[in-house]
Amino acid sequence: MGWESRDYHGRGPSGGGGEYLSNPAALLGYSLPFGTWWGARVRLHFWLLLTFVFIAVQSAQSGNLRLLPLSLGMILLALMLHEFGHRFMARWVGGSHDEFVLWPAGGMVPPNAPPHPHAMFIAHLGGIGMNLLLAGICVGGLLGLTGRVTLPVIGLFSNFSGTLGPLNPASLLASSLGVFLLINVGIIFDNLLPYYWFDGGYLLQTILWPWTGLYRAINVTCIVGMVLALPMFLLSLAAGSFLGMVFWGLLFSSSYNRRKQLQTQGTAELENAIAFSAATQPERKTTRRQRWGWAAAKAKQVARERREQAKIDAILEKVHEKGMQSLNWLERRALRKATAWQRRRDAEQDRRDKA
Repeated sequence: MGWESRDYHGRGPSGGGGEYLSNPAALLGYSLPFGTWWGARVRLHFWLLLTFVFIAVQSAQSGNLRLLPLSLGMILLALMLHEFGHRFMARWVGGSHDEFVLWPAGGMVPPNAPPHPHAMFIAHLGGIGMNLLLAGICVGGLLGLTGRVTLPVIGLFSNFSGTLGPLNPASLLASSLGVFLLINVGIIFDNLLPYYWFDGGYLLQTILWPWTGLYRAINVTCIVGMVLALPMFLLSLAAGSFLGMVFWGLLFSSSYNRRKQLQTQGTAELENAIAFSAATQPERKTTRRQRWGWAAAKAKQVARERREQAKIDAILEKVHEKGMQSLNWLERRALRKATAWQRRRDAEQDRRDKA
């Protein structure tokens, strides 16, 4: 199961917390509510909370607890703005992004976008674009304050507070800009990796989609992820990095499982349903000059087609997030009807072209 298919709402089967005692592994899917910000519901995932715990422990050991809220606040700010970048661009292309589940690389719930390469590319690029903008602001600030750009040396789960320097306002501001720059660069780098845990998997998929079709685009993205993970796992093994081995092993597993899931879905049903959704998008509006009876009939047809389109788009989004096996009988029946409609429409268009 991919990260985007897990339950990130902190609720188990019973809706309470008892499931964490009976099944400690369920804790890996826990997320803490963090309020609603400008219409977006925000939750902090277990992995982000664990990262904060590591940073806090290291800050306590080094005696830098005074600056701990600042360092954690910068991480949260970079992650929140990353997700708002997704939200802005997703809404710009006709999609939505109303729930943020933050983890150390951004958000674990992908933005919703119309099932087309261009729209999905823009929606998933929005987060990286926001972090690029923030990094540029940091670079400009550092050049204005110090005349140079210096990045602090920070490792995984490092004590950010220890890199922020003394409490002298000018020095603290310059150090904070350096740390914030590094945080944003790290988020950008992570989200360029070609895996569906990050934006990179969706970006590579949308780049390949117009040339190969959706099925092959997902398949190639998964293969690229597996091919990249193998040597990185071996390098981590040679370096004796346990966290590196776990990280690349999980990435390999996520690509492998997604590819197996794809192979069980097949190609025709998903591709034709997407073609149906694309074919029904543009609708002509009626004018006052048209006869009332014709206009009323046309309006009813338009409304009916829009309802069908919305239904198919919702099913496609569910397939995109959870796979074809998550659909119930009625949803599969709707896809089959959409496929049959698209085939008839294509055959009719071919006859008109030949005539």
